[in-house]
Amino acid sequence: MTKMFTKSCRIARCFSIVVIVAGLAVGWSTAQAALSDGSTWEGELSIGEVGARLGPSLPWLLGMEGPRTYLVLVQNSHELRATGGFIAAVGRVSVDGGRLVDFDFQDSYALYSDRSTYPPAPQAMQQYMGIPLLVMRDANWSPDFPTTAQVARALYAQETGTKVDGVFTIDLNAVKRLIGALGALTVPGADEPITSDNIEQQVIHFWEKPVGTDTSIAGGMSGEWFGQRKDFIPAIAREALNRIQDGNVNYGALLTAVQTAMDERSIQIWVNNRQVQSVMAEARWDGGLHPQPGADFLAVVDTNMGYNKVDAAIERSLAYSVAWPEGPDQPALATVTISYTHPITTPDPGCDQSPRYGTSYADMIARCYFDYVRVFAPAGSELLKANGVGGESIISRSGERGTHEFAGFFVLAPDGEQQVSFTYRLPAGITPDNYRLLFQRQSGTQPLPLNLDVDGAEQSTTVAEGWLDWSAPQRHVKSG
Repeated sequence: MTKMFTKSCRIARCFSIVVIVAGLAVGWSTAQAALSDGSTWEGELSIGEVGARLGPSLPWLLGMEGPRTYLVLVQNSHELRATGGFIAAVGRVSVDGGRLVDFDFQDSYALYSDRSTYPPAPQAMQQYMGIPLLVMRDANWSPDFPTTAQVARALYAQETGTKVDGVFTIDLNAVKRLIGALGALTVPGADEPITSDNIEQQVIHFWEKPVGTDTSIAGGMSGEWFGQRKDFIPAIAREALNRIQDGNVNYGALLTAVQTAMDERSIQIWVNNRQVQSVMAEARWDGGLHPQPGADFLAVVDTNMGYNKVDAAIERSLAYSVAWPEGPDQPALATVTISYTHPITTPDPGCDQSPRYGTSYADMIARCYFDYVRVFAPAGSELLKANGVGGESIISRSGERGTHEFAGFFVLAPDGEQQVSFTYRLPAGITPDNYRLLFQRQSGTQPLPLNLDVDGAEQSTTVAEGWLDWSAPQRHVKSG
């Protein structure tokens, strides 16, 4: 009995290590023995429920049936991209027999070779960013994470020869929640212990002045600074691993933090296992676009094309109205209006879009916002008009996963505001009596103020989690 308990704890510890590094939170039932210390579980799903769904797949996930390797996309939401942020770094985590056997992070810029052949970049990136080829750091163009994951997997295999078994995202919000559960971390070179309250400031400090060097961005971009500016990522991850390996962890708090991060889409999961992936999709943890037959669907996706970190400051709100002006049996008219505010007052003369680091991280925030905005609506929707984007940039075409896509490009200067709207006709069959809206908040964005007006029924809410389900005539709101 003691031997079995020790083995279960070892697997739980290994699994939690993978959670911290990669967000691999699908095998929660392996922590059951570790929770015997009196920790509590506060998630929406019980350990038993999750274990019942994934139990047969746990040996596969934890490398009990052979080594498994997972790819980690570390996303910087200060430079927003479709699945949550610019891919700043890429990690590789391998498990074998329930043990962590490999752990490595590298700058995403390192995953490029002028001897390799790459697919062409999406047309919008070519047109508005001057990027001809799709490389790892830009792999997350698709807002449907299972699609992005497979693009990243293929590019990583091409560069390294390693074909991974799964791909995960993790962003700063997820790191805050995980550190909050683990407790303060002492990282060599940091002026103070790293906590969930100061992690963002510490990360910026490490980026500006890498630990263990005399170089900094303030002195101008040098090869030494560029090569070490992201060394803090493995340093923080390593200290988190040490905390778990010491066994001084509240597993209940840790796993609850992971579930919260996944509900918020700060961690997204794709694995090359159909059974596991179906559970992830059902829980809405796969980061996918999920329109439903007969329902209205809305996802607004911003892509920062300015080579800057302006999304750290940008404020957003959204209004969505649906009406049936020609009668309840005729197609509805929908208008989505996205309001953007750039609160930084420092001017950016000329709105220079050229790639450059400047003299500080704050300098990269106090710039013009170059944004390519996409709206995903139900398949069969028809664009009637668009405002607030360049006329030549307006796109209307079939989208991914049974959606229709509208898009456009605009530039917002500091201390300015911009409203972007798309008005379109929804497909037939969506009526006032059967109306249901599925709204997906973009990963990497802050909680989003949302005002709904559907046939005169109004609702104001703030969407903090990854999705919102709004139905009529009960006018009932639930999120998760």
